[in-house]
Amino acid sequence: MVIVVFSIKLRPDIAVDEYEAAGARMVELVSAMPGFLGMDYASSENGELIVARFESHEALKAWREHPEHRATQKRGREEFFAHYRIEVCDEVRSYEFDAGDLPSEVAAT
Repeated sequence: MVIVVFSIKLRPDIAVDEYEAAGARMVELVSAMPGFLGMDYASSENGELIVARFESHEALKAWREHPEHRATQKRGREEFFAHYRIEVCDEVRSYEFDAGDLPSEVAAT
């Protein structure tokens, strides 16, 4: 799995409705891409953090090169972002816990 961490600091003068519409369109597009596994979001006083997961580097490359995505990237640099950082990482290992998976007598202790 390939993990992309996108840290964004927005410009203070952006048109929020346009930024949100562009973001919604990108989610719509990437969600239909083969090899896209999911995305999580977080916000803070310093900006936003998006973590996207892809099956492979090839799937990520297809998304990176999608024409509408490329146009929106350009728009982001010109209109929305004061700063951003993108980190592309390969999954080394992953762990998961779900309390709902425990037998009820163990979950209660």
